[in-house]
Amino acid sequence: MDRRSLLFTLISLIAGAALPFAFAPFHYYFLAIISLAILFFIWQRCTAKQAFIFGLFFGLGFFGVGISWVYVSIHVYGKTPVYLAAIFTFLFVLVLASFTAVNGYLANKFFPKASWTRLLCVYPASWALFEWIKTWIFTGFPWLFLSASQVPSPLGSLSPIIGNYGVSFFVALSSSLFVGLFCKKRDPVLACLFAIMILWSGAALLNKLHWTKPTGKPVTVSLVQGDVSQQAKWERQHLPDILQRYQNLTEKNWHSDIIIWPEAAIPLLLRDADSYVENINLQATVNHASVIIGVPIQQNKKYYNALITVGDGKGEYAKRHLVPFGEYVPFAKYLRGIINFFNLPMSEFSPGPKHQNPILAKGIHIAPFICYEVAYPALVLSSAKKAQLLITISDDSWFGRSIAPAQHLQIAQERALETGRYMLFVGNSGITAIINSKGKVIRRIPEFKIAVLKGEATAMQGNTPIMRLGNLPVIIFLWLMLGVAWLVGRRSNSK
Repeated sequence: MDRRSLLFTLISLIAGAALPFAFAPFHYYFLAIISLAILFFIWQRCTAKQAFIFGLFFGLGFFGVGISWVYVSIHVYGKTPVYLAAIFTFLFVLVLASFTAVNGYLANKFFPKASWTRLLCVYPASWALFEWIKTWIFTGFPWLFLSASQVPSPLGSLSPIIGNYGVSFFVALSSSLFVGLFCKKRDPVLACLFAIMILWSGAALLNKLHWTKPTGKPVTVSLVQGDVSQQAKWERQHLPDILQRYQNLTEKNWHSDIIIWPEAAIPLLLRDADSYVENINLQATVNHASVIIGVPIQQNKKYYNALITVGDGKGEYAKRHLVPFGEYVPFAKYLRGIINFFNLPMSEFSPGPKHQNPILAKGIHIAPFICYEVAYPALVLSSAKKAQLLITISDDSWFGRSIAPAQHLQIAQERALETGRYMLFVGNSGITAIINSKGKVIRRIPEFKIAVLKGEATAMQGNTPIMRLGNLPVIIFLWLMLGVAWLVGRRSNSK
């Protein structure tokens, strides 16, 4: 490797490592533009094979920093030796980094000529399409998408219109335009500067639009953060204390319309906690309140990570997108018993039915999600059509005091912004927050603290443009953009 390639490799690694700081909890959203601009600048000056290498190192920096919390889950709570946890974490990061590498290789392979077409069309469109691919390949891992970083930025206001893939495209396009500012010719520089100004100022103006509207008066809510440690949660001797903790926290908030407990708040099957749940149901009914409880259930010899509604409401929900190795183990008969991580408690869940109706609480139709399900855009968009309010219950204590809970919350903010609905985000150890229909956190409580977040939420009606049309038009547009760019390239080469 020559000195120039070595320098580009190092710069790619550093630029990738800087990108996670565009996301929560740091919120330097402009770094997404700069970081990606550096990568595109390098890709414009290399071959397809070199683009693969530079993309790989960019991805290693990006995901090595951005999802470093995977190590905490594997080592601390999975009780896996340090060296094995480090190996598994690196392999996971390597798989994710390979998407960026393949992106660079294919872009420069099929569009070998460094041109404005490749810079302004191919790179932004292919980046957004690779994010789309990551939502479904290998069960999907839709995490750290560019669009999430822009929730507090002017580009975030595009979310209700073109969704997360469209926003990611415009983030990448902004990076390409930023690269264009360093062109030696005056006219292209002015054109890129003008395009950036129009894009960002236009997006800022769109923020004043309201795609949904309130229906009825706000309801009072109490979001219960039990802060039960993972070490104690699944040990039988701690069960009475856990159940008593949630009962005490709930009894102090019977004045609320809706009370929500986090994921697996009751750490045993519903059938085994029947008398306890019935007691909560009776109290809720007397106080005209709805209580939404995270609890595993069993049906037809299958186990589900689920939630139920008691009191003034009805319905249950079984989680549809399960976490591999956390909630189920692929190739279980070969992997179980090798290391402790493959024997985590409650890792034999089955996915819930694909189509499930909203639950009902205090007369409000609610679309529920459990843990990282909220990261799947299509799932949330389709479920929100029938709902007036969104909730997410989770247990991010698996990731300790890392940046994972903040990233998770930011994804939930993006879903609230896309759908124009309030999102009630309830975590066992935090983050617990109330998010309004513009994706802003209006109230939250500290992490790792036994507490109840009290506030109000408003049921919303109406559908945003992305809810009506879905992501398909955006995906088709991105593919068409690549097709047009390819035809332009062929025509240019023939001449």
